[in-house]
Amino acid sequence: MPGNFCVRDQRWPAAPIAPSGVADGDRRLATDARRDREVLGELLAPLSGCRARSIAADLLDAFGSLPALLRSSPAALAIHLTDDPGVADLLIAVRPLMRETLRAEMLDSPILPDLRATLDYLFVSMAHETAEQVVMLYLDAKNRLLSEEIVTRGTVTRADIFPREVVRRALDLGATGLIMAHNHPSGDPAPSRSDLDATRAVAEAARLFDIILHDHVVIGRSGHCSLRDQGYL
Repeated sequence: MPGNFCVRDQRWPAAPIAPSGVADGDRRLATDARRDREVLGELLAPLSGCRARSIAADLLDAFGSLPALLRSSPAALAIHLTDDPGVADLLIAVRPLMRETLRAEMLDSPILPDLRATLDYLFVSMAHETAEQVVMLYLDAKNRLLSEEIVTRGTVTRADIFPREVVRRALDLGATGLIMAHNHPSGDPAPSRSDLDATRAVAEAARLFDIILHDHVVIGRSGHCSLRDQGYL
């Protein structure tokens, strides 16, 4: 039977919440927050000197996490950094580097069976987008990435997925496997009924050509949801 568990309240999806209770989860969140402050403080130190740690703490208090900060708009950064415009410029400049570093980690080995590097990359790429979008990862027979493509963009509540186009592209690439991912701008990664319907439609269309939909991952600011882990695939 499909479950109803989503990995929530995480700054990085690859770091699982401790299963032994709320206290362990709280400790992990505290550890993640401390790590974010240290990393950001070190990044800002050459520019801000002795003020780097306090600026880092203020920014993380305002934005909630390092990924959220790095995905925030220039306008939002400017509001919080009126006295430190150079910091805003630096944070904007490091975004492509952070994304490409995570992408390189994802490409360093087969995508499956260990999705952790892929989840980190997808989280940074998608979790804080303001409109819904669907990304398809096309995999070869060894589960290595052939292509990463945005197959549709939507409004803040809806994105249409066209299974025939996805399958046609998979055949063009010689892909034997797919991983679908999309974001929920609301921040809640719990799958909707339309998410489940889209998953079923893509899986069934792909199966006709011996192509496997390995997973559909819903990404939100508060965590992620694997429909494979939930029992829907």
